[in-house]
Amino acid sequence: MNLKIDIETLTTALGGKLLKGDPHAAFSRFETDSRKVKRGDFFLPLKGLNYDAHAFLPSTLAAGAGGWIAEAAKIPDPTPATVIAVDNTLLSLQRLAAWNRRRFCIPIIAVTGSNGKSTTKEMLRSIFGHRGKTCSNAGNFNNQFGLPLSLLELDQSHTSGVFELGASRKGDILEIGSLAMPDCGVITNIGPSHLEYFGSIDAVFSTKTELAACLAPGGRLVYNLDDAYLARLKKAEVNGLTFGRGPEADIRVFPGKTLELAHEGKTFKIILPSPTSHNFYNAAAAAAAARALGISWEIIKAGLETYTPLPMRMQVLRLKSATVILDAYNANPRSMAAAIEELALYPAPRLLMLGDMKELGSYSAAYHAELGKSLVSSAADKIFMAGPEMKAAADAFNAAGGKGLIYAPDMASWLKEARELISSKGGTFLIKASRSMKFEKIIEGLD
Repeated sequence: MNLKIDIETLTTALGGKLLKGDPHAAFSRFETDSRKVKRGDFFLPLKGLNYDAHAFLPSTLAAGAGGWIAEAAKIPDPTPATVIAVDNTLLSLQRLAAWNRRRFCIPIIAVTGSNGKSTTKEMLRSIFGHRGKTCSNAGNFNNQFGLPLSLLELDQSHTSGVFELGASRKGDILEIGSLAMPDCGVITNIGPSHLEYFGSIDAVFSTKTELAACLAPGGRLVYNLDDAYLARLKKAEVNGLTFGRGPEADIRVFPGKTLELAHEGKTFKIILPSPTSHNFYNAAAAAAAARALGISWEIIKAGLETYTPLPMRMQVLRLKSATVILDAYNANPRSMAAAIEELALYPAPRLLMLGDMKELGSYSAAYHAELGKSLVSSAADKIFMAGPEMKAAADAFNAAGGKGLIYAPDMASWLKEARELISSKGGTFLIKASRSMKFEKIIEGLD
């Protein structure tokens, strides 16, 4: 972050009050992590459910902080050279981020959805990277804290911005999407994710579609017409651009060994670095967003064919003895079903290593049981399961007459056997679980 503004402008953008300091002095950067504050930095303390970083104000003074942006009632003595008081540090951070975004007349894209949003963001970053420097959020900087920090990275060197928006409760997308004010919004799909917090898929749908209200004037909403929930938007007053397999989609998806996308009477063949079937939809979403902003198919094709796949998201690893598909960053019923379907396209023998699908709340047992029943007719030759919530899947699988299952509450019980199979058996192994299960450990040290 390097805003290069004066203190008076900063104070106004924050909606704060300058208590101490020279309004004409220069400002460039601040930190929200007290441990990273260097001499001259400003410190902006944030509050979470179990912490309040205002407690670290004195330690940043000792580290040489040049200023504080803090809530008035929590400012201790002594103070640094500059002090800006605000009512709420998070809201002020968001105000500053919105102010910074509006300084630049460059295309901004926001991506959300239950599955595929990170990959779609990376595809778009690659496409727009062929035209210039693109700003985007890294890792999990996609919430009410991370997105504003990402927007504050925008500067004069960027020619575009691509940002992922996450949500775990109603109103989240409206809150952070309005900061980004995207020229194009993308909704990849709607599914049973984070149900522990949302309560229903209808609530997921209503939250994700808040993105439509966040668009800049004249902005377009790209969405998946094959998704039963998102198809409802066809009847809404939305300036949309759709993708899907059906003839009604603006950009049609023709999956096969390679991806073909059709638009306005022309067909484009695209060879993806990670040619999994669900990535065809992610690529179609990215292509639609790029077309909505006037990017040529030549650049779209180049961007999609050179994007860097994210680790642990249907990551295909070619080991000496076997192929491993590592998809252990996230898991919900839809992504689990898609990954298992994908396994059937790979050489036998096919082995599954599955862990809990987290954050399903009261729906967890039912969705895990549904998974277990479906596995009876899957292409898997052997299945390993671990995790307390996977017990429902194991029970349903066995009750339906399934064969070849090993279940344990903890993967440590079968880890040695699984690793030996990967090293000696050959074939294809799918590793799929929610991030907290840490299933990537299964292949640590294997080559």
